[in-house]
This record gives sequence, C-alpha cells and structure tokens, in this order.
Amino acid sequence: MVWESALGSVIEVAISLAGFSGIVAAVGRRGAGHWSKGDQLLLRILLTSSGAVLLFAFLPFTMIDAIAQTTVWRVLSGLLATWLLGIGIYRSRQGYTAGIKGRFGLRNPYYLIPTIAVVFMLTVNALWLGSSSLYVVGLLWITATPFWTFVSLLLNSWKQPSESMPPPP
Repeated sequence: MVWESALGSVIEVAISLAGFSGIVAAVGRRGAGHWSKGDQLLLRILLTSSGAVLLFAFLPFTMIDAIAQTTVWRVLSGLLATWLLGIGIYRSRQGYTAGIKGRFGLRNPYYLIPTIAVVFMLTVNALWLGSSSLYVVGLLWITATPFWTFVSLLLNSWKQPSESMPPPP
C-alpha cells in the first residue's frame, strides 16, 4: 500500500526534527541557558508538532486492521483538522503573550491561508472522500511546522542576545 511507505517517511522526518531540537538547545546562547520567552515557546512548538506528526502518522497502522480503510481516513482526517485548528489558536495566543505575535500561528498569513486550505481539505476528506492521500497531505503540512520552527530557532541562535539577557558566565 502506498500510504504505508508515505507515513513511514513522515515518521522518519518527524523523529529527525525532534532530534534536531537537541542541536538547537546546544547552539549559541541557548547552550548557556539564556532562553527568551519566544525561543522557549518555539522549542515547545518544535517538540509538540514533531510529537503530533508521529502520533498522527502511527495511528493508521493501529486502526487499519480493525476498521474499514475509508472510515480510518475519515476519522483521522477529522481529528487532524480539529487538532490543526485547536493548536493554531492555542499557539497564537501563546505567541502573542510571549511577544512573538505574527511570526507563526493564525496571525501569520503565510501560515493561516495554507492552514485554512488544509483544514478544508481534511474536512472534505472526513465528510465525503475518505482518501489516504489527502490525509498524508495534511500530515505533510503539519510536518512543515517543526521544520520551519527548527530553522527559525537555528537562525535566531546566531543573533546577538538582547540587552535584557544576562551575559554568559
């Protein structure tokens, strides 16, 4: 089955991205323990989104033998769409509080517009189609989140620390 190899690849990428969070934690001022609230939130986003990708990529393997295939893709597409909306709202609120509003989440049009399209696609899949391919596309969109978060954290590690940060010991 095609979906099995696609989800296996998604799992490998998610594990790699979660592992890269250790690299991010060790690079630059973060290695010395100087984390801004925004960077702490970005690290949580990296870990949470990688974990969510793993969970949603493994779920079909656990359900496919017990439930009809189209039902599996419909249920999981509905869950994935719900998770995308919920985590988007939650992280947008956290980002606003941490002072990184507009960089990610539902306040960023480069994230918002494709996310709405993916949620719509997943909703259509949940209600009518039951396609494994559309579910995989939804997972690929979620996989982009930890990747861009990793890139953002890595690029931010090279910036000079703000004056409010204490100097390294």
